Amino acid sequence: MSDIANQQYLLGNQYQNAEKLNVRIQLHQRFSQNKYDWHRWIFDHLAFTPGAKVLELGCGPAHLWQRNLDRLPSDSSITLSDFSAGMLDEARQTLAKSSYPFTFQVIDAQAIPLPDQSLDMVIANHMLYHVPDRQKALAEIQRVLKPTGRFYAATNGRDNLKEIRELFHQVAGNYLWGEQGQLSFHLEMGEEELRQHFASVEVIRNEDQLVVTEAEPLIDYILSGSAGKDLTDEQKATLAEIIERQIATQGAVRIQKVAGLFVVHG
Repeated sequence: MSDIANQQYLLGNQYQNAEKLNVRIQLHQRFSQNKYDWHRWIFDHLAFTPGAKVLELGCGPAHLWQRNLDRLPSDSSITLSDFSAGMLDEARQTLAKSSYPFTFQVIDAQAIPLPDQSLDMVIANHMLYHVPDRQKALAEIQRVLKPTGRFYAATNGRDNLKEIRELFHQVAGNYLWGEQGQLSFHLEMGEEELRQHFASVEVIRNEDQLVVTEAEPLIDYILSGSAGKDLTDEQKATLAEIIERQIATQGAVRIQKVAGLFVVHG
């Protein structure tokens, strides 16, 4: 099993807390050319019904809700869940000053402890590629959704951050940064997988670009991922030299962003 879907590794390394995730989030916040917030964009597409019962799987540090506190329906019941108790603690801290009555619960998407047809909405923002048995998780999501409920699944496109993979390839050869995660569930193949469980699947794309003008945040981003742990000190130094040279000669490292949202029901 690759690290991207190895729950023991993810709990013990990547998502024990939000430290490494925040390194990656900060690169996008600082250098994305599309200044409209990703979490606001996702929320734009969420169709809340009156009194909606909502579950987010893999909520992480709860940025989706923090960035949209001004738009939350007063009559909804919203549960934020993550398979990492440490990450769920981060979510509680993020929303500590909010008076909204969020519920927090440790949940594995492969075994959702909720009754059949009990939810109006399930959200999975960039997390399905972390699930070891995704078919089991999708069956669980289908089970807990009401017949009129909707599932929103955000993920990346196949070419997302391809320039970072090319940088990594220069340093580590055939060791592919991020490749296994990209291939496990992405925009180009996710529809087919989702249609095994749901009748209606719509894809909404969000394309952007990173223009990175500082070397250190990009180096930190690359090293924060699972592949970064396998680089030698010499390879890390080479990576830094390549990035610094490109910024010095071209003004920036330009990186394509391809992401989007599946809107699913039926």
